[in-house]
Amino acid sequence: MTLGDGKRKVLMLLDEYSSGGELTVDEDIDRRMNDFFDIAQKDMAQWQPIGRRASVTLDGTGAQALPADVSRVRSIRRDGRRARDVAVIDGKLVYAAGDTSALTLDYLALPQTITPETADTYEFEITEEAANCIPFFVAAQQLIPDLVVDYGAFYKLYLQLRAQLPRDAGMTTGGVRQALYAR
Repeated sequence: MTLGDGKRKVLMLLDEYSSGGELTVDEDIDRRMNDFFDIAQKDMAQWQPIGRRASVTLDGTGAQALPADVSRVRSIRRDGRRARDVAVIDGKLVYAAGDTSALTLDYLALPQTITPETADTYEFEITEEAANCIPFFVAAQQLIPDLVVDYGAFYKLYLQLRAQLPRDAGMTTGGVRQALYAR
């Protein structure tokens, strides 16, 4: 789903139509939309993590920064085996100075921040089913300051839809090995 698709769905939920059936543009609603989508996407990424894999070549200094979107490292591998001599400390890969080997990082990622300048063509980085929950969150946030209309119905629906999502759907990298009955 794109940001533009999400905005259109929010406007439909809020019933922002003219008498002719066209969607109307309310500057107050439009001004807050991107920030609310950013909050919702980051909430969804906590609920249903975004799994990523990256190749990193060590620079030999003994410590180098992780990719900018890393939330939590799941595994560090060198030549397909766990790299036991590399650690993550304070957001950096720490290793023996002089090491210039290539590593594979499996990690949970933070989605890109949606700013007021983000284009409507921006694709959400979460799964499609998670993205379909977001318009209900944004609609609820838009209605909070409205003293006449209750935002609670949209927010409860958002929480219900989010609770139905599988928690590991976005984590496609790595795997689980069954070792209890392994031979």
